[in-house]
Amino acid sequence: LESFFRTHQYLVEHTEAPVRRALMDEINWKSRLIGIKGSRGVGKTTFLLQYARENYAPKDHRCLYVNMNNFYFQGKSLFQFAAEFHRMGGQVLLIDQVFKNPDWSHELRAIYDKLSHLRVVFTGSSVMRLKDENPELNGIVSSYNLRGFSFREFINLRTGLNLRTYGLREIQNRHERIAQEVLKQ
Repeated sequence: LESFFRTHQYLVEHTEAPVRRALMDEINWKSRLIGIKGSRGVGKTTFLLQYARENYAPKDHRCLYVNMNNFYFQGKSLFQFAAEFHRMGGQVLLIDQVFKNPDWSHELRAIYDKLSHLRVVFTGSSVMRLKDENPELNGIVSSYNLRGFSFREFINLRTGLNLRTYGLREIQNRHERIAQEVLKQ
């Protein structure tokens, strides 16, 4: 696992996330099995690494990012890897591109059933039907969609600002005041 920890540390330290995605605050991070779906290039990898950076020190071995493209996983069980990580004190396993493992849904179910103190956050394609096509995950996975930048996120990226999110009711009731606040910035 040491090489995975080194890779994790390097990526967490060197990945820049210029905009904090609103989805970060919408996810119930206490869930034991979280799926992040999104189109190719939307920022799923950066999202996972940003979560790790915000919640764990780069050398904190309680959290580990792995990419299923890693040659190590050719013929190796994801469950065995997760079990070893858990035995070493691991608490949060961030799995990027889980669908690269042909048996990914069964492996995630085994992790969920047998490693009750391990939380798993995984990414996959926006076309994955986590619950419909994988009944073994139905009822245990919390699924979220990471979409392209919102207009607010785009403005924050281009300007370096940190405009906050406004809810629909707030916009309806305070739109003139909100426009003045935004324009000041």
